[in-house]
Amino acid sequence: MMSIKPKILIASVAGLLVMSGSIYAAVKNPRIFINGVEFASSALNLKMENGTAMVSLKSIVDELRGKVVYKDNVFYITMPEASELQMQITSLEYGLQAYTPEDAVQTWIRGVQRRSGGMQYAVLSPKLRDQTKQEFIANFWVTGVSSPHMGKVDALQTKTISPDQVQISFNYPLVAQDQVIGTGSAVLTVDKIKRESFAYWAISRIALKDPGDTGVMIGAVKLE
Repeated sequence: MMSIKPKILIASVAGLLVMSGSIYAAVKNPRIFINGVEFASSALNLKMENGTAMVSLKSIVDELRGKVVYKDNVFYITMPEASELQMQITSLEYGLQAYTPEDAVQTWIRGVQRRSGGMQYAVLSPKLRDQTKQEFIANFWVTGVSSPHMGKVDALQTKTISPDQVQISFNYPLVAQDQVIGTGSAVLTVDKIKRESFAYWAISRIALKDPGDTGVMIGAVKLE
């Protein structure tokens, strides 16, 4: 079989590397880090061409413990299971992105009710994700406790702060052994996140009357 090392731009959709010529404009010898580990530029056959970072497809797939086969003018790339799982997670998160502020809050509420940290995380703003990710990991992406838990939310009240930000408030029953034992209150700030091709809404602040009333509540602060 013919050994081929074509040069391609590794795009962000592949989740491998995103490099901008402007970043490296003032850097003589660019450096490459993958998951915090530095790799020699020569090992990945890095080249700068007209401000674009180019790397060898085969070399980077090899470093990620994958496999590249070229046959009949077709490239067949097999990545480790972790890469496939990451693509699945990315697809699920994309599917949960909200097109209205209310959708974002309803998804977050379902995540709290089901103790799903992944569902809650999917509708957080990029900044709040950065602030909470390690805590989600430390809790194995499970939040809350079985009792008391957040019961059915009947109504949302929306207040417009600006064209790109709203506040949504609601009350929720605290349920233990199928009995309502109290009431919680929440005010969530939801921002419009603008992207080049589309925009979506994501939660940037979570304020609760009692951040611990349903157990582990990641990202919440006390409502003032």
